[in-house]
Amino acid sequence: MALSGKHLRVAAGVWNPWVLMEHDQQGRLVKSTGIFIEFMNMFAQQLNFTYSLVEAADGEWGRILPNGSTTGMIGLCHRREVDMALGPFSITYLRSLIIDFSVPVYIDNSGIFLPRPTRERDLTGFAKPFAWQVWIALSMAVLGSMVLGVAMRRFVQQWDPLKFEHNLQEFRGKTWPLLTFEPVWLIRLLLLEGVEIPPMILTGQLFMGTWMLATLILSSAYQGVLTSLLAVPKVEIPVDSLQDLVNYGKIPWANEYGTSLHQFFGDAKSGIYKVINDKAFLVTACYDERQRMKVQKFAILCDFFSMKKIMSDDYSETGQCNYYIAKESIWASSFAFAFPKNSSIIPYFNKLVTMLKEGGIISRYRQEFTSNATACMVKPGKEDGFSTLVLSLSDFGGVFLLCLGGLVLGAILLMGELAVGWAKKRGN
Repeated sequence: MALSGKHLRVAAGVWNPWVLMEHDQQGRLVKSTGIFIEFMNMFAQQLNFTYSLVEAADGEWGRILPNGSTTGMIGLCHRREVDMALGPFSITYLRSLIIDFSVPVYIDNSGIFLPRPTRERDLTGFAKPFAWQVWIALSMAVLGSMVLGVAMRRFVQQWDPLKFEHNLQEFRGKTWPLLTFEPVWLIRLLLLEGVEIPPMILTGQLFMGTWMLATLILSSAYQGVLTSLLAVPKVEIPVDSLQDLVNYGKIPWANEYGTSLHQFFGDAKSGIYKVINDKAFLVTACYDERQRMKVQKFAILCDFFSMKKIMSDDYSETGQCNYYIAKESIWASSFAFAFPKNSSIIPYFNKLVTMLKEGGIISRYRQEFTSNATACMVKPGKEDGFSTLVLSLSDFGGVFLLCLGGLVLGAILLMGELAVGWAKKRGN
């Protein structure tokens, strides 16, 4: 009957929820659970075999080193120290040269997993409706217009025999100088204040009319964008690719020790992959680091299933979305059981794995363990229950600092004026 009571040595390592193992204080395996343990128990009954689990002494999944030696569970299969390894393992070309795989159990991508970006307080938020280029252009336009306006007024004073600036005219029942331009008018227009004494010659009226139209457009645009920024907070996403991860420079990153991704980046000789490898630190497993990465704010390179499992479990526990999966996929690979080269038991396992896949068992398990991740698989700021924040003092911190700066500058000018006045008085 199939394997006729044969005993198999099966390499295994912890990967929640596929394989879970408990050890006693002496480090001895006392209990094993998980999806693949259930599968193995079913396989053992169907194929008539017994099995025992073997753990890799180095704790790795398996890499091929430059000297040709192998590590982890892949190494155990390569050296025929076990009859198979559960994994599931990424099927890669290098691994296929030294071991065999079953038919794929499932296909998945690998990518960047990081703490979820949140809305940050910005002291310069009041300036965000316009790009810095717009602010510079506006400043230059105001300064240039002031210079042009003053020059125009002097030209009129020099060439008009009536000396317009000193010729009194009646306007709105009051007697005013016949003005052509005052620099303060532009500031009043930008602040949406009225000009009590308008220009009284055609050139000045055209000049100020143009600025009135410009300030109407600029102020309307500024108010509209600022209102939307305050009412609907925008969450900036600093990292969505490997290049972003390197360029951003504020989030360290980790790779899972002894995995196919560790091999992939470790073999890189140049380019972005080498930079990623050189600056990464190593962790045992993505799932094991889920709490630490929230607190210490670092990213991990791992498979999408593990990411979604963490998001699902965390959402079940906290009701919040605390993690984010970057848009860029590093690579896609098939995951399968591993066997020594030319193993005679592979066809038996292939048949049963195919039956599980065709029956939708694998897909059902994957969906079941990641179901709650759906609520967090949206762009940051678009989660269910996300609402407009109550604006706090920190939201307007930049505005208050601007006011404080104006008050300090005004106090300094006042002291200067008092000092000048006191000096003049004393001189007289």
